[in-house]
Amino acid sequence: MESTMQLAQRNQRTNFSMIRQDNAPKRISINPIDEKVSSVISANSRLEGNLSFADGLKIDGVIAGNVTFGTEDGLCILSKGARIEGSLIGPRAFILGEVEGDIEVQGTLVLAPSAVVVGKIRCGKFVVYDGASISGSIETIQSPTKQKLEQDAHEDARGVIKLKTGTR
Repeated sequence: MESTMQLAQRNQRTNFSMIRQDNAPKRISINPIDEKVSSVISANSRLEGNLSFADGLKIDGVIAGNVTFGTEDGLCILSKGARIEGSLIGPRAFILGEVEGDIEVQGTLVLAPSAVVVGKIRCGKFVVYDGASISGSIETIQSPTKQKLEQDAHEDARGVIKLKTGTR
C-alpha cells in the first residue's frame, strides 16, 4: 500500500493531458419526432423579437430576442454557427452554437464542444463537453414534482400529520 507521500509524488509525475479522454460524441442521432422538434429556423435567417414555440425547434440561423419553446415537452437544438441574442427557456436543450443571454431548462441541458454561453444557466441536469465555453453562473434546479415531494417529506418529518376525515 502506498504511503501518502508516495501517492503525492506519483500524482506530481502524472501527465493529466495524457489520461484525459475526450468523451464528446463523434456523431449524435436525434429523431425529430421523438424529440418533438416541429420548427426549423434556417441558416440564412435572422429573426428579431421574442419567439414562442409550442414544441421543440432546431435553430440554424440567428435570433435576436428571447426564445420560449416546448410548453409540454420538446428539445431545442442550437446548431454550430447559430446564435441566440436573448434568453432561452424550455424543457430540454442541446447547444452547439452561441447563446448571449440566460438559459433556463427544466430538464437536461447539453453543451457540445463548440458551444459558447454568456449568461446565467439554470437547468435540471447539466452535461458539458470539453471545449464548451461558459461565462456566467450555473445553477441546477429541481423539477416542480421533485420539489413538492421533498416539501411533503420535510413537513412529515416536522410532525405535521395529515388526516382524512369523513362522515360515518
